[in-house]
Amino acid sequence: MKTITEIFEIIAEGKPYTVKTTSFLNGMEKLRFRVSVNNSPVCIFGWDEDLDRFAILKDARDPDIQPAVEMIVARKLENLFAKKQAA
Repeated sequence: MKTITEIFEIIAEGKPYTVKTTSFLNGMEKLRFRVSVNNSPVCIFGWDEDLDRFAILKDARDPDIQPAVEMIVARKLENLFAKKQAA
């Protein structure tokens, strides 16, 4: 899988955020994303079976990312991933 970096803007709770995300496969061939919001330290998003969506992995939680921001980023990652799969 080719590593792809996307940069996009979101608005959560009336505030703008710049999100930088880079896709990669972990050692078990599971899709993951390195995500930085407003140049924060990188956190890792992956598919969460319990939530049935992308989410910040428990062992990689960045306390600076608000839940509303996490949800919007998760939806955006799902849309990006679906577009890549269709191509």
